[in-house]
Amino acid sequence: MLSVYQNLYKEIKKTPNKILDTKMYQVLTSYPQKEICLINNYSSSSPTDRIERMVNIIQEKNPNIELKTVPYSQIDFRLLKTSIGLILSGSKFNVSEFYNDKGLEKKFRSELKLIQKAKQKPILAICYGLHLTALAFKGKVQRKEIPSRGSRIISISLKKTDELIPYSKIPINISHHDYISPDDSNIQKNFDIIATSEINGFKAIQYMRHKKRPIFSVQFHPETHNINYNYSGIYDKKIINKTMTIGEEIINNFVLLCNQ
Repeated sequence: MLSVYQNLYKEIKKTPNKILDTKMYQVLTSYPQKEICLINNYSSSSPTDRIERMVNIIQEKNPNIELKTVPYSQIDFRLLKTSIGLILSGSKFNVSEFYNDKGLEKKFRSELKLIQKAKQKPILAICYGLHLTALAFKGKVQRKEIPSRGSRIISISLKKTDELIPYSKIPINISHHDYISPDDSNIQKNFDIIATSEINGFKAIQYMRHKKRPIFSVQFHPETHNINYNYSGIYDKKIINKTMTIGEEIINNFVLLCNQ
């Protein structure tokens, strides 16, 4: 049903505004709205374009989806009943600091419980979201003690393709220095490790998928940045556009999974 809806929506967008208004009303009242919840893990004092990017990506291709953005400090477990999927955003916080900063860890206990309680609810965990997910399954979140190089683009290879990422090799946008080792026994017990990277001698999981539950966790940022973002490094415009396009596809593939 969703693919039919999307095709119809594309046709509607080609029509004049007055006709568009009428047809859009008919379509939107014919197809039920569904809710995906985006947990915003950024603090109000750390502005980012990533949340805006996520909202725009989903709304552009999925007009029957209502994306509800909820700050990490206002999580309500009723989300598990009202939403068809959860997205856990990145953050400027570091899960690796939880071990020595219980005050910071306490701020995210509700989200950790949400991950554990979600059961068969699809989850897309992004960067910091991946770190929280790993912690929820007793994985160890480590820290790369290297100078910050900002937001970058690298290439990774996947051991296998799936419905979320149907490519064997993709460019990705990375930035966070927290990471999960692919040698972590608790992670190996619960997740299929599909893609890794090695930077400055640090091996990190880039994509892992839970073996029994629909939890898809990526270290990288599929939402990337707005088109005018100044990346750390010199990248060809084609690779920037490809990174954005594939990232958008990954997010929309997750929405399709939620609609199944």
